[in-house]
Amino acid sequence: MKIIKRVMVLTAFLMAFASMAQAGISKNEGITCVSKGSTVRAQFDDSRGDHSKNVLVGSKAGPNYGCMGRCGGDCGWGAPSAWTKDCMDHDQCSWENKSTGGSSDPNCGDEFNEAADDWTFGVIRGCRG
Repeated sequence: MKIIKRVMVLTAFLMAFASMAQAGISKNEGITCVSKGSTVRAQFDDSRGDHSKNVLVGSKAGPNYGCMGRCGGDCGWGAPSAWTKDCMDHDQCSWENKSTGGSSDPNCGDEFNEAADDWTFGVIRGCRG
């Protein structure tokens, strides 16, 4: 029962962050599934302006970015994870800005917030790449 309560609190916390997404070209696109092997236009804003780039879903951009578009760190540790547009936007922003700190990152924090609902509910929705 304690675990369920903690998950519910964490989910509410993440949803609150997701709803605080800021301006720029990036936006919360809801839970939009993407498929490994397809090309998706990653969009994000940072201190240098607005960016848009076509990225192959599931590609490797570098260390710790082995599964572009997959929600969660790198390629995970075997647990199910969602593959979504908002997670792709955050992955590309993080890769280009070497960002850290999740929602507190000055360049990619808004993309992190936009991907929070994808990370939480994407697997349930069926976004399995």
